[in-house]
Amino acid sequence: MNRGDLAPGTVIANRFVIERQIGSGGMGTVYAAKQPGLERSVAIKVIAPEDAAKPMARRRFEREARVAAALRHPNAVEIYDFGTHEDTMYLAMELLDGLSLRSLVDIDLPPLSPRRACQIATDVASVLASAASIGLIHRDLKPENIILDRTQDGERTVVVDFGLAYILESEQSGRLTRVGEGLGTPDYLSPEQARGVNLSPACDIYSLGCMLYEMLTSKPPFDGKHAVVLSQHLFVAPVSIRDRAPEIQIPSALDELILAMLAKSPADRPSSQAVFETLRLLDPNAPERKGQTTGDRLHGRPARMVSAPPVEDEGVTMDGDAWFGSDIKVAVCGDVEAELALGLAANGIEAVAIGAEPESIPLGFLAVFAPGATAGQVIALAETGLPVVSDADPGDIERLADMLRAGASEVVIHPCPPEEIARKVWRAVRKG
Repeated sequence: MNRGDLAPGTVIANRFVIERQIGSGGMGTVYAAKQPGLERSVAIKVIAPEDAAKPMARRRFEREARVAAALRHPNAVEIYDFGTHEDTMYLAMELLDGLSLRSLVDIDLPPLSPRRACQIATDVASVLASAASIGLIHRDLKPENIILDRTQDGERTVVVDFGLAYILESEQSGRLTRVGEGLGTPDYLSPEQARGVNLSPACDIYSLGCMLYEMLTSKPPFDGKHAVVLSQHLFVAPVSIRDRAPEIQIPSALDELILAMLAKSPADRPSSQAVFETLRLLDPNAPERKGQTTGDRLHGRPARMVSAPPVEDEGVTMDGDAWFGSDIKVAVCGDVEAELALGLAANGIEAVAIGAEPESIPLGFLAVFAPGATAGQVIALAETGLPVVSDADPGDIERLADMLRAGASEVVIHPCPPEEIARKVWRAVRKG
C-alpha cells in the first residue's frame, strides 16, 4: 500500500472504515473514517510503508501516539487507538469539525476581538499547563495547529499535532531530534529553539505569546525573510501592542503579559498556569484596567535591545522599518561570528568579513567595524573615507582616546553586544 492508496471503504484494523482523505503532511496522511461498532466518526492518520520502514520515522510516529495519549485535556485532541495494519502504521483520533485559527488570523484579515483572542489563548494556556505538568512540550504551536471545533454547545479550542512534541527526561518517549536541530515555524519560534539549545515548557509560552500578538494585530511580532525573523527572535525586543496599534484598546495588563511571554530568556517568562490564570481574570473591554500580571517587562539586556519604534539620536529620527532587512553593508576586520551576523542583520546591517588587515575596502560598504585594531590600523581605515567603529575595554581611557585620535567615529565598550555595535554603526553612518 502506498501513500494515498486508502480508497473509500478500506477497513483498517477490522474496525475503522475509510471515508475520504482530509489532509497530508510530512509524517503521513489523514483520513476521515467511521468506527461502525460505536457509530463514531474518527480521523485516521497513517504513515506510508516507505516511511514506516525507516526506524527513526517509525519511532517518531510511535512516540507521537504515546505523547498525545498521555495528555488528557478537553482542549487537546483525543487519541482513540494506535497500531499497525498490514504494512502501514495508523493513529485513530477524534475527528474535528471546524476551521483552523490560521483561517481567521492573517496579515490580510482583520484582527480578532480582544475578548475572543483571550478566550482562545486561555484555552491553549490551559492545555500547556496540563502538558507542562507531565513534562510535555509541543514545540510547534502555530495557528495551523489550533482548531476551532464546532460542537453542539458552540466553539471548542483544540490543540493538535503533537508530532514534534517530546516528554522531558523520558527514555521511552524522549527527544528524537539531534542536538542543535531547531524544529518549529519561524514566526513562532522561541529564541532557544532558534539556537538549538535545551528546551523547556517556556518555549511554548513564547510561541503562544507570538500567536496572541498576531490574533490581536493580524501580524506576528516579527516578520520578513526567515533569517531576519530568526535573528529578531534572538536579538530584537518586540514592540508593545499598545504602541504598535493603540486603536485596538487592549488592557495594559494584557499588553504587559504578552511582553513577558515574549521575553528572550525562558526564565523571564511566566508559567503556563500563570498565563492561564491571568488571561482568565482579564477583561478586554476595560482598556485601562490594571490587572495583576505574572512576570514583568523585559529586564537587563532584553530591555535595552533595539526595537521597532523610531530611534532618535542627536536630532536625527530613523523610521523603525529602516532597522530591518540588510539595508547597509559593513566591512568587518576579522571573522564574523554567527551571533554577530544575526544581531546586525536584525538591525538592518549585513556584516562581511574583509580580513584582519585589509589593504583596501571594496565598493558598497558604508562603514567599517574593526575590533581590536591598533591606532595605526584605524588611521589607515579612516583614510578610506568610511566611518570606523572600534572597541575598548571598560575603563580603558587610554585606548578610547587613542581610537578617537586615530579617527574612529565610534568606540564600542566590551562585551560589545550585537545591538550596541549596530547602534554605534548606524550612528557613525548618520554622522558620516
